[in-house]
Amino acid sequence: MKQKFRFIVIGVIAFFIFQVNAQSSSALENCWERQVKPLKDNYLTFSFSDKRNELEHSFKPWQESNYDSTGTVWLNADNFLKSDSLVVRGKKYNSKTQLNNSTMLLLDYGDKELFGVTESMYKNQVFKNIRYSPLNLINYFYQHKIYDNNESNTDFAIYKTIINKAIVQLYIRKSDNLLEKITVLSYDEFFGDVLSTFSYSDYSTIKRLSYPKAIKIEKINGKVKDEVKITDAVNILKEPPLLLVQPADYVLKKDVEITPEIKVEKYSPNIHFIELKHTDDRVMVVEFSNFLLVAEAPLNSKNGELVINEAKNIAPNKPIRYFVFGHYHPHYLGGLRPFIHKGAKIICSKANQDYVTYLANAPHTLSPDNLQNQPKPLQIEEIKDSLTISDGKFEMQIYFIGSKSAHTNDYLIYYFPAEKLLFEGDLVWIAREGEIKKPSKRQTGLYNAIMELDLNIDTIVQSWPVADYGVKTVIPFDDLEKSMQAK
Repeated sequence: MKQKFRFIVIGVIAFFIFQVNAQSSSALENCWERQVKPLKDNYLTFSFSDKRNELEHSFKPWQESNYDSTGTVWLNADNFLKSDSLVVRGKKYNSKTQLNNSTMLLLDYGDKELFGVTESMYKNQVFKNIRYSPLNLINYFYQHKIYDNNESNTDFAIYKTIINKAIVQLYIRKSDNLLEKITVLSYDEFFGDVLSTFSYSDYSTIKRLSYPKAIKIEKINGKVKDEVKITDAVNILKEPPLLLVQPADYVLKKDVEITPEIKVEKYSPNIHFIELKHTDDRVMVVEFSNFLLVAEAPLNSKNGELVINEAKNIAPNKPIRYFVFGHYHPHYLGGLRPFIHKGAKIICSKANQDYVTYLANAPHTLSPDNLQNQPKPLQIEEIKDSLTISDGKFEMQIYFIGSKSAHTNDYLIYYFPAEKLLFEGDLVWIAREGEIKKPSKRQTGLYNAIMELDLNIDTIVQSWPVADYGVKTVIPFDDLEKSMQAK
C-alpha cells in the first residue's frame, strides 16, 4: 500500500512538472510562432534610423558622444545582414555585417578590408543584432528549449539563459505573446556588472509576421540611452543581397589571452615607474619615508592588483597611503578598486567624487574582484587648486588644471621640485622622429598651465602611450617650448 501510494505521489509530481513545463514553454512557442515562424526561409528586410550614444574619451564623466546612422537590415532565424552609414564631422563612414550559423564577416566603419573577427565577437554579435530586431534571439531560446523561470508573473513569461557569460532574459507578454523586452546582464572591466535593456513597441505585421518598429535601449544600468526606429520600407524577400564575399582562407580568430608584461624603472631615490607593456601605460610610485603614493592604474582591477604587487616589491614595508589619477578616463582610473580595498585614500577633485563613488560601489558579481568579495569603505581626499604630499624630507605637488588641459574638466598634473620633473597623463604629442610640429590644444593647454604655475621643469614624463603612436613620452621641456614656436 505504501509503495502504491509512493508511485501515485511520484506520478502526480511528474505530471505537475510536465504541466509546468508545458505551460511555461507555451508563451515562448507562441511568441516564436508570431515573430519567427512565418518567415520560414525567407528574409525580413527593413530600413532603420539609429540614434546611438556612447561613452568615449569625453570632456567630463557621463558625457555622451552622439551618433546618427541609417541603414538596411536583412534577417531570418539564423542569418543577419546589415549595411549602414554614419556621418562624423561631415565625413561619411560605411559599415557592413554578414552573419550566419558559422561565419561572420565585418567591414567596419571606414575600413577597406574585412575585420579579423574573433570567436567572442561572433558570440556577442547576437547582442548587437537585437538593437534592430529580437528575431534571432527568440529563435535561439526556442531552439535551445529554454524554459521560463520562477520570476514569471501575471504580465510576463520570463525566460533566462546564459550566452557567452552574459545573463539574458526574455520578457514575453502573456496578453498577446509578443516580446516586451530583453535584458542582458554582462561584465564590463571598468563598470562591473552592466545591465542593458532592449524594449520593443509599436508592433506591426507583414504576412502574419509580427515585428516591432520602435526599439529603446538602456545601457550601463540606464545611464546611456539609444533609440532605433524601423521605417515603413519593410518587405519579405526570398534572398538577401551578397554584402561581403567570404575569403577562401576564412576562419574565426582565436581569442588571445593577454599576458601581462611589466617593467620597473627607478627614476630617482623617491620616484619609480612601472611600465605595463600589455596596456601601453606608465604608472608612477612615489616613495616617502613611511608610505607610498601611486599615480594611475589602467583599465581594470586586475591591472590595479598588478601595480599593487609591484609597489610591494619596491617598498615591502610601506603601505599605499594614496592613490591618485590624472583624469577620469579608464587608462588612469580603471584600476581604482584594488586601492580602495587596500585602504588607500583616493585623491580627486570635487568634479569626480560622484563618478569615483559609482565605480567604488558598482557590483562585480559576474567577475568578482577583491573589493566585491571583501567590501571596504571609500576614502576620498579632495584636491582643490593644489595639494602637497610630504614626509618632511621629500615632497610632491599635485595641481588641478582642469579644463585648461583642453582634454577633460578634472585634469591633474604632478610636479617634483627637487627633480624638476612633471608627470602627466596624455597631453604632449611630440613625434620621436622628425621636426617638432605645431602643438595641439592639449599641448598648448599644458604649457600655459605650467607658465601660470611658474613651475621649473627640465623633463616631462607621460603616462600614456609609452610605445605606440610614435611619440615621445620622456620629453625634454625644451621640446615643449619649441613646439609653441612651431607653425
